[in-house]
Formats: sequence, structure tokens, C-alpha cells
Amino acid sequence: MLIIALYKAVPSRTTKVVTVGGVLRREEMDLVMNPFDNKAVEASDYLKRAFGGKVVSVTMGPDFKLKTIAANLFDAPVEGIEESYILSDRRMAGADTWATAYTLGLGIKKVVKQHLEAVDELISMLEGRDGVEKFVERARELYEQNLLPNIVYSRLPTLKGKTVAERLAAGEISRAEALDVLRRARGEVERFIVVAGIKTSDGETGSTGPQVAEALSMELGTLVPSATYVRDLEADPEAGVVYVERKIGNMIQRLQLPLPCVVTISPEYRPRTPSLKTKKRAILYTYGKKIRESVVWNADQLMADPSKIGLIGSPTIVGPGIDIGTPPVQKIVDKTRVLSGKVEAFELNGKTYGPYEKLTRVVDIPEEAARYLEERGLVKTFGLEDLVEELFGGLIRIAREQRV
Repeated sequence: MLIIALYKAVPSRTTKVVTVGGVLRREEMDLVMNPFDNKAVEASDYLKRAFGGKVVSVTMGPDFKLKTIAANLFDAPVEGIEESYILSDRRMAGADTWATAYTLGLGIKKVVKQHLEAVDELISMLEGRDGVEKFVERARELYEQNLLPNIVYSRLPTLKGKTVAERLAAGEISRAEALDVLRRARGEVERFIVVAGIKTSDGETGSTGPQVAEALSMELGTLVPSATYVRDLEADPEAGVVYVERKIGNMIQRLQLPLPCVVTISPEYRPRTPSLKTKKRAILYTYGKKIRESVVWNADQLMADPSKIGLIGSPTIVGPGIDIGTPPVQKIVDKTRVLSGKVEAFELNGKTYGPYEKLTRVVDIPEEAARYLEERGLVKTFGLEDLVEELFGGLIRIAREQRV
């Protein structure tokens, strides 16, 4: 069973929104993992240990910022993730929840597709009467790429002589029996589960998870159900269902969802301890290794519709925001004195000042530093053009970049 854990990088201290469109310049911020997504990783880890498969993380944003966060997830308690995929492209910037869900849906679809293709290739080899040695060699190659579970091929000493490849090579099973196991393994890939945090600390909408289910339903051509506020879950891969429990107001709901499905995890979630019975099966369907280098996909690799991603593909517009943790500021046209450009950090009389962003108010800068900057012609009066740039500059810049 493929377990796909979604996570998001959020600003560590402030949510700096510099345009009316609510476009966060994440590449300029210190980013951390959204705290609500830790529960998604916990739930994903439990599912893998209990039922087998592997945990694949998928996220969207600037890859050079996200790779550090992904690296930490490989060693997250208890076993961490096995693979990391980052959807990164300037054309994806400024996405609202729907454009984000659409893009994530494409990433999930691509992850599932490459695993299905690996099993399909082996099925085709057996159906096409390829030699057993050729089959075993290709199974080994796909296993090394982490695309096959242990039941098909494995290097684990405890599974020696128990995999399809070894048993077929030894003449212990027929091609028909091997094909039956491969088709079951394919079914495990088709019945994947997407796990996400209940919301993000920089958005609080709680809508991206269910919207990912909608996006996947459209992309896969089949209904992908979702459940939110999940505080307990159990899976039955053989039956292809997940059992979840959630609290809505004063009501406790227990639901059965067919796989594939999407669930968002409540902060109340506490992982179970896998039973010995499920652990035995889990070993056979677990994948053999961790691939610690994050894979980065852009919009072209996802075959994304340019009209559905980023700011252009976002049907909602977010209102203006302010820095959390700092008081709102007021700038008056033709009166307020501001910096005419961005100023890097500098030393003056043994003290370090800056860096300062363009259009920072002079009154917010220490007097000594402000006088120094004004003497060097770096201060001007806030004008109407500056107001337009501050309000709409980010929107215009991203729209231009997406058209290029």
C-alpha cells in the first residue's frame, strides 16, 4: 500500500504578505514544517508498520528550502518516510487551495503511476513468455529503484526463498501463480491512501485535503472519498478499505472508506501499536530501502495545465495581510519617508544595522542608521507609484513570470 504523506512548509515566525493577492515570498523566509502535519507523518508511519508499503512525502514550494525539511522526515519517529517528492516551479507560486490541490493531485498521480508501471512491466514479461532469468534481473533492478515490494523481490535475509522472483527461478511456483501475486501487488498500489494534516498554521482553511480528493477524482476518473478530523484509523488492505473515527461537534462518527482515499488527521490522533499478525504481512509488502535524495518535479514534468496552477489558476483572492508579531504600519502618500531600495546589513560605529527592505519607513530605523542612509541618498518620500507597487507589485510580477 502506498501511503502518501502531504506536508507544507510555513514561515517560522512571521507570515509576510506583501500583496493584496496574499502571495507569500517563501523563498525569502525561514520555513519550518507545518506543525499540524506531524500528525500526518505519525499516522502514515503507523499504517506502514501495520500493513506494509512505504511512506512517500509530497509537498509544493521552493525546493532549496524544502529539501532540508524533507531530510528531517527520513529520520522522523518511528521509521520516517522512504521517499520525498517536491513540486517546485515558479509558475506554481501564488496558488490558492484549489490550485494547490490540483498540483498536488498531479504529483500523487505521477507517484502512483510509476509504481504501477513497474509492476505492469513484470506482468507483461511473464505474460509474454520472457525467460525467467530476464524476469528476475529486471525485478532486481526495479527493486533497487524502490519500485517493488519485498514479496516480489527482496535482499532481506529473513525473506530468502520466499519472494516471487526466487520461487519462480527455483521452479517452486508456476508463471500463473507468480502472475497472481504480481496482480495482488498491483492492487496494493492502486489502493493507496493520502494522509495530510488537518490545516496549516499560515492558512487555517482546512480545505486543501478534501480538495486533493476532488482533484484526484477528476484526474483518475473515479471517486476518491475523503474524511477530515480523523482521530483514529485502521486499514484493511485485503478488503481495500480504511476505518476512521472522527469527532464532529458532540458527535462521534465511525466511517468506512474504500481505497484510494484521502484523510486529514486531527491533533487528537494517537497512533496504535501494530499487532503481530499484521506485522508479518507488512514485511512482505514493505519496500526495501530509503531514497534520501528528494525528487523535484516542475509543472512540465507533471503535465500541468498552465491555466490551473499558481496565481493564474486560483479562483480566490486573499485580502491584504500584515506581519504577525509586529504592529501594522501606516504610510501616507507624499509624506512618509521610506527607503528607496533594499539595503543589506552594514556596520556603523561598531554596530550592525539591517538588512532593510525597500519602502521600510525611516521612522522604524534607528536614528543613527537613518541619518547615515539619508546622507547617501537612499531615502525618499513615499509616493503613489510606491503604493501601487506595494499593493499590486507581487501580483503583476508573478503574472508576468507565468506568461513567459
